[in-house]
Amino acid sequence: MQTLFEKQSHNLSGGSALSGVTDDEMILRVVSGRVWVTFEGQPEDHWLHAGRSLTLLPGRLVVVESDPGSSRITLSGQSQRGTTSLLRALLTRLRGPDFHPATSVS
Repeated sequence: MQTLFEKQSHNLSGGSALSGVTDDEMILRVVSGRVWVTFEGQPEDHWLHAGRSLTLLPGRLVVVESDPGSSRITLSGQSQRGTTSLLRALLTRLRGPDFHPATSVS
């Protein structure tokens, strides 16, 4: 079994698996094929096909296995700073330029 987070793109032959624990939130995207994904501590598993993606949470073991055919996946970081900036921009548009989430009460 290979380590999942060694690189940003992986080609998996049928039945091969990757596993690992990430320090940061990441997005797993299936470029081609179909994969099975399971997380430590979660009872449900996920089947993803080409074009689908899944957020990987930090600190949990994740295992990704290719369906009998070959599959290709990519991994990318998800910046929390970018998410926070986007949310702040949306709140500013909705509530006005003087709104600050840490000090304003609605």
